[in-house]
Amino acid sequence: MEPEHKLAWYVLFQNHTMGLSLDKLLKKAGLHATIVPTPRALSHSCGIALALQPDELDAVRALIEREHADILEIAGVERDIDPRRDRYC
Repeated sequence: MEPEHKLAWYVLFQNHTMGLSLDKLLKKAGLHATIVPTPRALSHSCGIALALQPDELDAVRALIEREHADILEIAGVERDIDPRRDRYC
């Protein structure tokens, strides 16, 4: 697997209600997550995912375990950053 700094981390869910519930728990705990469309490489879940901060990954895992949050998985995918994207000259 790639080094963690080259991966973008996402929490995947069976349905959007589970995603919204975890988002609320994370915010209450002071952790950062962003609701995003599920990346194509991970599209075996519902349409939303939570994008995580890599440095908060362990804290998020601990919160999920402590709160018995219902998730499919936490998955990392290689960052797809193209510095030439949207450059036309």
